[in-house]
Amino acid sequence: MGHLTTLLERTSKIFWLTFLGAFLFGAVLFSFLGFSLDPPQPIRFNHRKHVDAGIGCADCHTGVREQARATLPTREACLTCHEQEVTGSAEEKKLRDPVQAGQPLLWKQVTRLPPHVYFSHRRHVALAGMECGGCHGPMETFTEPPRRPFRPMTMKACQECHERMRAGNDCDDCHR
Repeated sequence: MGHLTTLLERTSKIFWLTFLGAFLFGAVLFSFLGFSLDPPQPIRFNHRKHVDAGIGCADCHTGVREQARATLPTREACLTCHEQEVTGSAEEKKLRDPVQAGQPLLWKQVTRLPPHVYFSHRRHVALAGMECGGCHGPMETFTEPPRRPFRPMTMKACQECHERMRAGNDCDDCHR
């Protein structure tokens, strides 16, 4: 019985050491190959420069006042100002690069809600008068796009905000 116990202990140690080694190897390989949980954006967009130039959120994120969903900026929206070179930066050049001409900017959406949750930007921005920064943070200070949401979009966070703002907290308002 003693040999069996020793064999099981040794086998267990070998298993866990092998598992740990494989896990560490995978983690190193994962980071080495450039995988990230934070999605890279197609352009290192500088919100601060644009806000300083007098451009507001709704100028690029259209629909925020009229629709339930705000949009991510399109290449055409960017070319409204950047059809001709403005800054000479490599990031600006990506907007006009002939290889990419006619292709959409593939922004990665970082703020998401579950499909069973209804959220209307129009109701919050146009009707309730909320500032974008209330949910999205101080975007006017960002020199590149966010890679993750500013705050967790949880039911608790929404309910607390509704209570602070004295807005309705009826389940049917958000769950349809």
